[in-house]
Order: sequence, then C-alpha cells, then structure tokens
Amino acid sequence: MKRIASGVIILAVLILVSCSNVATNRQPDPASSPASSPTSSPTNSPTNSLASNPSNYVKTYKDETHKQIQYGKISINFDEYHIVSDTSSDRNETFKLEIDKGKVRPETHMTITIRAIKKQDFLNTENIITYLSDMSPDYEKIRIYNNVTDDSGIISLYSVTGGELTNYVVCYRDACYLVESDYSILEVYLFKNNPTANYVVNKLKIECANSFTTNVNQTIYYNKNKFEKAKYDITQGKGGTKYSAELSFDNKEYLNHFTLKNEKGENLLTLSTEASSSNEDIAIKFLDVNMDGYADIQFLEEEGTINNRHALYVWDDSAKNFVKVKCDEMLSHFEVYDGYLKNWQKGSANSGVIQKLVWKNKDTLIKESEEQYQAN
Repeated sequence: MKRIASGVIILAVLILVSCSNVATNRQPDPASSPASSPTSSPTNSPTNSLASNPSNYVKTYKDETHKQIQYGKISINFDEYHIVSDTSSDRNETFKLEIDKGKVRPETHMTITIRAIKKQDFLNTENIITYLSDMSPDYEKIRIYNNVTDDSGIISLYSVTGGELTNYVVCYRDACYLVESDYSILEVYLFKNNPTANYVVNKLKIECANSFTTNVNQTIYYNKNKFEKAKYDITQGKGGTKYSAELSFDNKEYLNHFTLKNEKGENLLTLSTEASSSNEDIAIKFLDVNMDGYADIQFLEEEGTINNRHALYVWDDSAKNFVKVKCDEMLSHFEVYDGYLKNWQKGSANSGVIQKLVWKNKDTLIKESEEQYQAN
C-alpha cells in the first residue's frame, strides 16, 4: 500500500509540473492571434504569472535588454527604453516600458496596448477625421499618413491625441491594428524612414485676457512631404465671432499668402510676403497682443538674417475686422504684458536692444524706453 501511495503522489507531482511548464512557456498562436511575445534568452527568462483566465498571462523583465515589441506585423524597436512587463489577453497585449538608466527624456515611461482590428475603407480625409474624432471627441491633435511607402511596411497611419492618450490606427496591406499609448509620437518608432503626415489637425485654445479663450481649428495639408496650405476655423471666445483663414506657400515664387474671411465669406485681410521656406508656425500666429480679450494676428512680414519683422493686426470688435497696428519700431521678437510689449532687436548674434513699447491707443504702439543688452 505504501508503494502504491508513493506512486500516486509522484504521479500527481509530475502532472502538476507538466501543467506548470505548459503555462510558463505559453506563446500566442499566430494563426489565432496576431500577438507574439518579446524574444527572451534561455539564460535570462522573464517571470510569468498566470491570470485566472488561462488565456491571460503576464511577463516581467528584470533587465534592460528587452527593447523590441513584436505583435503580428507590428515591429517596434526602442533605443533608450526597455520593456518591463508584457500582459496578454485574448484580444489585447499591453507593454509597459521604462527609460534606460543614464538616459534623459521628458517621458521616463510609456504604456502601449495593441490589438488587431478590421481594416477600414475611408472615402476621403473627412471620413478619417470623423472616425478619429468619434474615437476621441475631445481631441487636441489628429495626424494622417496616407499612401505611405516606408520600409516598415506600413501603408497608412492615423493618430488622434486627447487628454493623456493617443490612439493609432496602423494599417499594412493585409492587417490593421489599434494601438493606444500615453506616448503621443509613437510613429517615430513605428516608421523607418520618417515620412511626413499628409494632414495634421490641431485644436488650439488661445488664452486671452479676462479669462476668455479663442478656439482655433487648424488643418495643415502637405504634398510630397512639403507644406502646401493651412486652413483655420476661428471662434472668438468673447462674443463668439467666427471667421476663417487660409495660409498657403508658393514653392515657385517663395511667397506666403494669407487670406482671412468673416462668417459671410467676405474678405477681411489679404496678405503676402516673401519667404525662404514654408513654415506655418512662423508665418502666422494667433495671440491676444493688446490684452483686450480677443485673439489678434501676428504675421511674418519680412525675413531677416538676424531679425524677422512682424506685422500685428488687432481685432476691432466694433468694426468686426482686424486693424493693422501702427508702430515705428521693428517688431522682431516680443513678449506680451498688460499695457505694453517687451521687444528684442538683435544688433549681432549676442547683442542688441530691449524696448518697452506701450499702447498709445488700441492700435498704436510707441517706444517708451530702450536699453542695450549683451548676451554672455
């Protein structure tokens, strides 16, 4: 009887060990799921903990050698981050990463969740924007990469950022994935050749005086990796006045063209200036320059070797139009204060003058003082 009992105990132990090994060495079946776990060497195996559902598992990594995410077609290599855990279920796989020791980045960690989805057939860009805005109604930025020819194999990538999360729709010819991450520019790791987006949509909130906010919806169009134009839908928070604008760049004549219309489609402003290259962030800017609660316009009037010259157009609510600011000084680089601007003009790379320009009236600036500066 003792021998029989001993045999039963040994057999039970062997069965338990066998089950444990099956759980520990579980790998997702590529035929049934697109997930495949990070590569790990036999001498440095990750620690696995089996969840209550046998299709779930968690892997943790103890060193910084695990730098590749492989999930179906998606392959992401990280140079300064490493995977610390990998949690898999029937539909999702979530990777948590931390920055390597000795490296410095604004983001010290990131989380990435991936799952396979059905590929969408969009008729046009507006359909893509609608799809993404439904995914994140309070979005701040949308990026659209279409007809991509990249060594990664990605043919299209759409991303929408809202709050602290960014959702990416990543499509290959025969597969499509939804990626969610707290890292807002994951495409720098997904792509190999760093293509330029075809469209970028930004929701900008311009903080104005007296707690008013002007909302600017900006859509930027690129053609063959070059800036083509930017469209703006603008709503003044004080009074709710609406108008629209467009900035375009002529690659042959090297000119920036800016037009602004009111809600009826009537022209309010038409501006042009020479430019060495296209840069929508430098050419046009919206800000409350005279601290009256309305967003105004800063326009790049002339590019210079040391100083750029800007023109200012302030909103006149009584006329429902923008009025050009009169100023005898060159507005090069300035900061806005209540009642005045602090304006820097360079005389050389490390010296120049700082001017205090005060508002004589709502559309006129005069110089009150000026002092020399010398940079160290």
